[in-house]
Amino acid sequence: MAKRLKIGLVYSYNKDWVAGAYYIINLIQALNKQSDETKPELIILSHSQEEFQTVKNTGYPYLKFQQLFEKDFWVTYTLPERIVNKISRLLVGKNIINREQTHKRLGIKLDLLFPASTHIYFSDVKNKLFWIPDFQEHFLPQFFSEEEIQSRKAYQQSLADNSCSIVFSSNNALEHFKEIYPSSRSKTFVLQFAVTHPNYKSISTDRLFVKYSIDKPYFFCPNQVWAHKNHIAVLKAVKILKAEGAKDLLVVFSGKEVDYRNPAFFGELKNYISENGIEDCVKFLGFIDREDQLQLMNNSISVIQPSLFEGWSTVIEDAKSMNQYVIASDIELHKEQLKYNVSFFQPNDFTELANLLIKFSVEEPEKLKVDYHSNVKKFGQTFLKIVKELDS
Repeated sequence: MAKRLKIGLVYSYNKDWVAGAYYIINLIQALNKQSDETKPELIILSHSQEEFQTVKNTGYPYLKFQQLFEKDFWVTYTLPERIVNKISRLLVGKNIINREQTHKRLGIKLDLLFPASTHIYFSDVKNKLFWIPDFQEHFLPQFFSEEEIQSRKAYQQSLADNSCSIVFSSNNALEHFKEIYPSSRSKTFVLQFAVTHPNYKSISTDRLFVKYSIDKPYFFCPNQVWAHKNHIAVLKAVKILKAEGAKDLLVVFSGKEVDYRNPAFFGELKNYISENGIEDCVKFLGFIDREDQLQLMNNSISVIQPSLFEGWSTVIEDAKSMNQYVIASDIELHKEQLKYNVSFFQPNDFTELANLLIKFSVEEPEKLKVDYHSNVKKFGQTFLKIVKELDS
């Protein structure tokens, strides 16, 4: 049998961007669906044994743990330092300020690192595959600080200028990259991820509804409470229906209720709810257990995904995997990702969304039953194809 590839996967669980952790877990689950002889050895590069234990729970047979220490891995440059380095790279092709040189290297032979980092810690890795989830800061700059916009753009420009290998989660994101960096000679790939779920169906729905005080049929909107997720569209649609006398309407939201880019945002939503008297129609659960979230999604009337921008929505993949119906904003990404079990609405047309909510409150949406397992297997196959192409 051919020698197993050694792939380093950087894994970190961060409640501020839990989708990033879910992505790596889903990739490992997809690789576990491949034949044994094609399964690579996965070296999990993580900051703690607790994080590694989460990975071990996938049951993947070829895992190793490599500790990442904060003092070795993270180097923070001030904004003036980044500006000086950007100018120096243009003039002399390298950074003038480079405090990373004192940091040690990884010291492990890997065939590939994903998601890759330009840090010197990984300078000995043979192949690096970078990941750009989306280009939201180019299209919705109002949701970012100027410093974060410049940081993201500088990182993307660096990858584009240095002909790095980059993976995108959608054709939509790849097209954005080509439009923004037309002269880049980077090797680009599209890797549309699919999800594998824990055993959420064993959770008693009766106990779940008591736990979260849900006493009637509900729509479910499971998104981090960030401005671009467009929760306000749902609240405005609910306001319209409440004013029209709709009864027994309930939309349940889950997700961390802090937007690090806009700390006042959740308070503004709560004020809107109070000022418009729709408290009895909406319920925010906060950040809840993954299994609870999935079972609530599975038992909802429909999932609502109102986002203004996505790279490849985990919420939509979750819904697709359980053949749940989705009411989604009609952004290009969602139309690429959803081909069935969906009704689209314009993200700022609150009346259109309200009409869909009232429609499906009265009549259950028809759901096409599709075997999702092939999506998971394809996710793993496509990743391995990319790895082999880079390793050839």
